[in-house]
Amino acid sequence: MAFNYLQFAIPHDAGPITSADISWSAMTAGQVALYAPLTVVMLAFTLLNFALTVYFLYRLVNWLGEPGAYSAFRDNAQGNQNAGIFAIVASLAMTVNVFWAPFGFFVPQMSSSMQAMMVPSLVVFGVLLAVLVYLEVTFGRTWFTEGVDRTKFNFIWLLDTFAFGLVALTGSGIIATSTNDLIDDIAAVGTVFALSVGLAVLLYKVAYLTYNHVKAGRLPADPILPAFFLIVPISCLFGLSAYRVAGFLQPQVASGSSGPPALLITASY
Repeated sequence: MAFNYLQFAIPHDAGPITSADISWSAMTAGQVALYAPLTVVMLAFTLLNFALTVYFLYRLVNWLGEPGAYSAFRDNAQGNQNAGIFAIVASLAMTVNVFWAPFGFFVPQMSSSMQAMMVPSLVVFGVLLAVLVYLEVTFGRTWFTEGVDRTKFNFIWLLDTFAFGLVALTGSGIIATSTNDLIDDIAAVGTVFALSVGLAVLLYKVAYLTYNHVKAGRLPADPILPAFFLIVPISCLFGLSAYRVAGFLQPQVASGSSGPPALLITASY
């Protein structure tokens, strides 16, 4: 959030804003008082994100090394408890975006070598998408096995669509940044695939959960009430990713109208 504010509030050359674009000496006292705390917040949470990612990946590797731990978690579909596995992919996809933007803000050299990073970024995007699809198929089957009471499912079940939205955001970020046509085309195909699958799953799950919620005639337990709000970031992620893809596809279809892409953002919000 801090990066996006600085990106749009401070004039700079094309591309992501960096610390080199900010001339503190030329700013008024009010501007310094506004932008300095944002910069500090961005640095603190960027470092915190990387530190926690390393820590939790270490914990994840240890957990995967425990005999039977993964399979026991996978097969525990009651109350959609095993949907939490998708938080891993969602978190790593967001960390990629943190690396591109906030981290790049503090390392201006990244801007000059941004295009050289597109191939590794595309590989990471492909790995995240492949893992996400594998988990969706593997864990999805457990939700429809005999004996699973899906009427007990809640909105935490939407974590996989949240992961699809964040992976799509990563792919659309490559489309918006890369100047290589082949990389753009591959990223666009992957992003459209993630958006299509994620949107189909999202519509089905929201309809099913809403139906069960109305039919039950009461609110779910307090600890899972906040899960309702997952719909908000998911819709915004899908809208922004689709907006970027539409912007990429416009020249391909010889369309000069900005109406449809702008409608995606408006509709999602």
